Amino acid sequence: MPKSLKSIVESVHKVYSQLSDRERLVADLVLETPGEISMYPASELARLVGVSNSTVTRFVRRTGFNNYEEMRRSAREARNWGSPLFLAQQADHGPRESTENRLVQFAEQEIKLLQRTLGDLTPARVDEIATALAKANNLGFMGFRNSYYFAAYARWQFIQFRDKTRMIPGSGETVAERIADLGEGDVVLVVGVRRIVGILKRYLEAISNTGASVLLITDPSARGIPAIARWTITCPVENSHVFDSYSGVLAVLRLLAFETFEKIGKPGREYMQKIEERHEELAEFE
Repeated sequence: MPKSLKSIVESVHKVYSQLSDRERLVADLVLETPGEISMYPASELARLVGVSNSTVTRFVRRTGFNNYEEMRRSAREARNWGSPLFLAQQADHGPRESTENRLVQFAEQEIKLLQRTLGDLTPARVDEIATALAKANNLGFMGFRNSYYFAAYARWQFIQFRDKTRMIPGSGETVAERIADLGEGDVVLVVGVRRIVGILKRYLEAISNTGASVLLITDPSARGIPAIARWTITCPVENSHVFDSYSGVLAVLRLLAFETFEKIGKPGREYMQKIEERHEELAEFE
């Protein structure tokens, strides 16, 4: 992944909480479709957002770029590299297709979201994350509201082939009680898709302060929290339908589980065999 791709998005997240309300309007557009800034001069971006040129200038300097043209060149490099995040335009909310074409339209949108999500991953990045998940002493999973179900699903994948996994918090527990023994070498996979609860940033900071690494699975609406995570995977969820699509989120979780299983190798298969033996012993399935 080229430095330009990573620097624009991460730089905005790092300073997002320090931006003025007007500057955040610019930041929101940049984070939603960062590639678009490569196509607009500063004055046009200001017009689209509804702010002054000086607001755009202040925003650019706060993010660490010397001027708007420097940021624009970085975005152009990312588009040329082919990043789906920087190639994506804003979601199409035009009229729906006729009834007979809705299934086709629905399938096409799901495929595009999957391509955008998985297309932004590189083999090297997946390998790095899977290696950390395989070697982690303790592996935690966290999510709230609808994100809880995805985090729980992710844990269900991993408990099939490795030990020392946990939901954070567990039933009847607080977050503090569940992260007190975490430390360097541990990893917490956090799912935070919209709408993201306000306290999540505090929890991520607390986990990071233990020395554990945070893997964040989120969507483009996230603000600030990606700067806390060691790894962030962004999954587009917006489409022309009323409900968000989480196909990309589930695909990423399955991919990471599969790659981690491959990394663990024989011990993972032996652990899976032990579970199957207990299933048979307890007659838990018909």
